[in-house]
Amino acid sequence: MSDTDDNHSDDGQQPAPQLAHDGPQTGIKGVLADYRQHQRELQQQERRRLQEQKAAAPHIAAPQAHEQTMFSKSDSESDSESDSDSDLEEILNEYRTQRMAELNMRDATPTEYVEIVDAQAATDTYITVLLVDDCAASQRLEKFIRAEVGSFLNTLFLRVPARDCGFTDPHVIPIILVYQHGELKHNLVRVVGQFSDSHDFGQHDVAQLLGRVLS
Repeated sequence: MSDTDDNHSDDGQQPAPQLAHDGPQTGIKGVLADYRQHQRELQQQERRRLQEQKAAAPHIAAPQAHEQTMFSKSDSESDSESDSDSDLEEILNEYRTQRMAELNMRDATPTEYVEIVDAQAATDTYITVLLVDDCAASQRLEKFIRAEVGSFLNTLFLRVPARDCGFTDPHVIPIILVYQHGELKHNLVRVVGQFSDSHDFGQHDVAQLLGRVLS
């Protein structure tokens, strides 16, 4: 099936090398965990010190509830820590998004793209092949697709230079090919022509298009 004119059929181009999906790095989380563990150990040491003092000198009063030790936190300190946690969460979310983009979109040669489609034929994974060149429309489309890949976890995006597949006519590029189960589901030639403005389309337009062809 084709959403637009199949001006260029993909005779036998059915993709699929399996990619190595490295797990996201956890350096930031590890540092945070080590810091919190260290703080807990210091607090335990402080409690033991106070208990020993109380046992050795019963007449020494223990700190009152309203008194602060070096490890107690004021309201301002608690607020500051809350802000820091929020900032860290934002950083981690950005990091996850970046890693998902790296794992779910890669450059490929025509041979690799065919192998990937073949290798994924037995799965439900969508293979979306983006054929682009150096024109402004291709660059803009690629930028918005990269921003959306994290929303399509069951899709592997491949970026292939259009000229390597024999496409040099600027009137047909960029092209999006969507495969599933080894079959070509969508052949979107000059895909930007599907937007209301082929030069000034936005990320929302690209997100809607991907949502339609990847479901």
